[in-house]
Amino acid sequence: MKKLYIMISAAILSLSACTVEEEILDEVNGGKVIHNPENVEMIVAPAYAYLRDLQNRSGVWGTIQSVTDELAWPARGSDWVTPDLQALFTHDYAPTNSYVRNTWNSFMLGITRCNVALKYLSEFPKSPKVDGYIAEVRFIRALCMFRLTDNFGKFPFREFSETDYSKAPTILDRQMAVDRMIKELNEVIPQLKNKSEIPYGRVSNAAAQMLLANVYLNHEVFTGTAKWTEAVQQCDAIINSGQYTVADDYWGMFQYDNAKYLQNTESILSVIYDETIGLTGSVWVPITLHYNQKFGSFTSLWNGCCTTPTFVNTWDTSDKRFSDKRLISQLGFNQGFLIGQQYSPTGVALKTRTGAPLIFTKEFSIKNSKEEEGVRVVKFAPNPSTTNTSNAGNDFPLYRLSDTYLMRGEAKFRSGNVNGALEDINYIRNTKRGMPAYTSLDLDKILKERGFELYWEGNRRTDLVRFNKYRDAREEKNYVTPAYKVLLPIPLSAIEANASLTQNPGY
Repeated sequence: MKKLYIMISAAILSLSACTVEEEILDEVNGGKVIHNPENVEMIVAPAYAYLRDLQNRSGVWGTIQSVTDELAWPARGSDWVTPDLQALFTHDYAPTNSYVRNTWNSFMLGITRCNVALKYLSEFPKSPKVDGYIAEVRFIRALCMFRLTDNFGKFPFREFSETDYSKAPTILDRQMAVDRMIKELNEVIPQLKNKSEIPYGRVSNAAAQMLLANVYLNHEVFTGTAKWTEAVQQCDAIINSGQYTVADDYWGMFQYDNAKYLQNTESILSVIYDETIGLTGSVWVPITLHYNQKFGSFTSLWNGCCTTPTFVNTWDTSDKRFSDKRLISQLGFNQGFLIGQQYSPTGVALKTRTGAPLIFTKEFSIKNSKEEEGVRVVKFAPNPSTTNTSNAGNDFPLYRLSDTYLMRGEAKFRSGNVNGALEDINYIRNTKRGMPAYTSLDLDKILKERGFELYWEGNRRTDLVRFNKYRDAREEKNYVTPAYKVLLPIPLSAIEANASLTQNPGY
């Protein structure tokens, strides 16, 4: 199931500072490696490896989720006192915010890695294999461009063939970036293969269609002009391909060994992790659980992030997506939302470090929480028997089919096809997740359904902006965010490095 990443694992592991047996190459032999078409997988490895950075808790995932109602990092006494981190939640972020800088740098790093790969790939003799890898790397680069467009509004860009670095890069604004992404994705889609023709974890034509659908879905936010019909068309292409099916077992997609189930059901593009070869991802469990929620080899827990009352209160707790108890006898806690009294795997009621009952509450203080405050979220199940207690081995579904249905339903609704929208939304909500079908629909219901299905998967900020909810007041942010802060600030370090790059208005 993990052919691509096993094949290039040495290259990826060397990028992530893991211990591997290394071959030291001199300049001549190194040049032979990168100019030999037989090493094409090695050339594209850094671009694929970059996708792992999208789940970084101190960068992309941890930043982009933290500015929404889905994720908060409260200061807890002397623990987690990180003003830049707390400022994300209250929308007090500034151009000097280190987490915003990490996120910007990540996207720019992704483009750079792709450009390096494209430079070498372009020098190989043309072949279907080389052309396919070029298309895959161009997709990853377009994904980084989408994230920059979405979060920052503009960014510097140069094509891989532009090697005169004495010339300043072009600054792409949203319209320029959108035009380029649409053109590029339309070019690569015919060159990419179907899911059935490539190993799990490789970029397919459906992945590019999914990204293009996202560009169209957010086109009005980016440019002022709606492209709902175009979004529907891209979603149609994916759904009608017959290559994917919506999972019947929602929680099966988030188990510690979820690769096979994702591949057999919803995965349009997953970021692959595998403990057995040292490819591990985010620290889902330590950042979330209380210090005393120990199980198996998990004895060092950090009592960090939580979700908010605003988000929890949108839920009907009977929704199967709210919690799952299949591992509770091994873990002591359920998957999903952890609220109320917490227990050990043997059923003993846990206490805080001060001896109070460990009861997770909805309410918390972003600047000074008690250690038990805040509802916790464990969406990606830990492996109860692992000895790797930090970075997890769960694959991360970057794009999956349920999102395609929800995107299509939203685009249909916004374009006036309410019956078609109801059909798509209810297919996920009712047919697949067992919740009562909607008999009428509005944008608020669609946004909530996206939250129920996709929480913790990195979509929330983009969704809140598109639904005009990002600025809303909520617990611990009891004011409407100024309009200019819908775009994140360009990091001061980026502006200092490029005289052509200007700050977003208002900062």
